[in-house]
Amino acid sequence: MKSIQWIFGLALIMSFNGCSSPESVSTLQGHGTKTVYNASYDRVWSAAIAASQTGDLYVLNADKSRGYISTKRGWRPTTFGENVGIWVRSISPTQTEVEVVSKQAGPPVLVLRNWETRLLDSIAANLTAT
Repeated sequence: MKSIQWIFGLALIMSFNGCSSPESVSTLQGHGTKTVYNASYDRVWSAAIAASQTGDLYVLNADKSRGYISTKRGWRPTTFGENVGIWVRSISPTQTEVEVVSKQAGPPVLVLRNWETRLLDSIAANLTAT
């Protein structure tokens, strides 16, 4: 009986804490952290794909024609994970903008992790390395 109460309580907390899903994050373009890189769309896209596969993240979906990458970090003892959306948009032949939105998959447990700056820095590092 206690486990049912615990599960119900957890579900109730999650419903009031704005839990995210990969689908809900995909609608948040315009609400994240943006950076413009002095590189072509193809180079930035490749750097974004590489960045989105680091730090316990894994790619759920990558659509180059739409310029959208959906990533996720799963459950850990200290967190319910995060859902991350990455938008890549060409500004000119030599400039590309990237926006990252990172949302918790559930209520915070012990560690809050926001991937926005971390991924943008990783993209910059990947562009420098190539």
